[in-house]
Amino acid sequence: MRPDYMGIMFLCTSVMSFNAGIWQIFRRGQKRQLLENHKNLNKDPLDSLPPPHSTVNDCEFRRVKLDGSFDNEGSCLVGPRSIPSYKGAANEDESRGGFLVMTPFEIANTGDFVMVNRGWVPIDAGKHRTMLMQYIGEGFAPAQVRGILRKEEFLGGSLFWGPSPDNEGPVAVDLSWLAMRPWNMAIAYYKKRWGPDHLEESVKKHGVHHYFVEMLEDFSGDDQRIVRGHAWPRRREVDEVTYVHLTPVVHSMYVIFWFSVTAGSLYGMLRCWRRQKDLFALRKFVDKQAMRLETKRQEEAQAYMKAVEDVERLQKISPAAAAAQIDVGKTSAEKKKEAEDSRPLQ
Repeated sequence: MRPDYMGIMFLCTSVMSFNAGIWQIFRRGQKRQLLENHKNLNKDPLDSLPPPHSTVNDCEFRRVKLDGSFDNEGSCLVGPRSIPSYKGAANEDESRGGFLVMTPFEIANTGDFVMVNRGWVPIDAGKHRTMLMQYIGEGFAPAQVRGILRKEEFLGGSLFWGPSPDNEGPVAVDLSWLAMRPWNMAIAYYKKRWGPDHLEESVKKHGVHHYFVEMLEDFSGDDQRIVRGHAWPRRREVDEVTYVHLTPVVHSMYVIFWFSVTAGSLYGMLRCWRRQKDLFALRKFVDKQAMRLETKRQEEAQAYMKAVEDVERLQKISPAAAAAQIDVGKTSAEKKKEAEDSRPLQ
């Protein structure tokens, strides 16, 4: 029987729409947690890093005010990326794409290191490390970091090849990364500065974290450099950080939509199954009737062939013997009827 392609289409649609609905439920939960974490902006700023037992939701978007020094030579880039703002590009440099600058920052009173997102620089900064120094400076520079804590990013792995290796290290020599991975960036920085042999000692002394500090325009102050008439790195404002494109209400609407598509697809698949069931029953009935007709035709053909054989056999013998065989085959009632029919009328 030919496959029901419409039913297969409904089945595939129901599976995909159901998965899309589950994904929207997951995204709605993420957005709710994100909006809840935005409330941490209203808390008093920290003058040190959060304690080790703090969770990501406790410290994300928490304001910090740290004194220490930048190691500009240990800076790395994340990207390339478009300018991280829903307002769009304001000049030619911003329209060509660029990188986020991550610089190790040593806290003065504790000696701990934390990776700091200093902002966004144009694409030219990624051509060479000397170009990057024009935007952020050189060597060790004392500074006061005022910003917010953000959790690390993670690139999804491939379906067939497992976790993405781009989460573990830079993709362009030692400068460019694809994701905000402060833990891995700190490990790479310690190896480069003190060598692989002292890595364990450096980690214990200076620490590694799964979060970083993002400097904001509202808090960071006037510590940027002027290049081609613009202040760099370009930092986001609070409203750009807290901007949510799709709210949980929108995700709820998507949940209703995708599950409605799933229900409609399942109903269509049920209709196709019933139609196939009726067609199968009709095909079975037709096949049964055809078998009965074929059996009857074969019986009639066998009777016809037997009669033909009898006629041919009678043609080969004499008429008298044939008549005798015919009389032998007749019953007494048939003979009596023939005698009455042959009697002349008076």
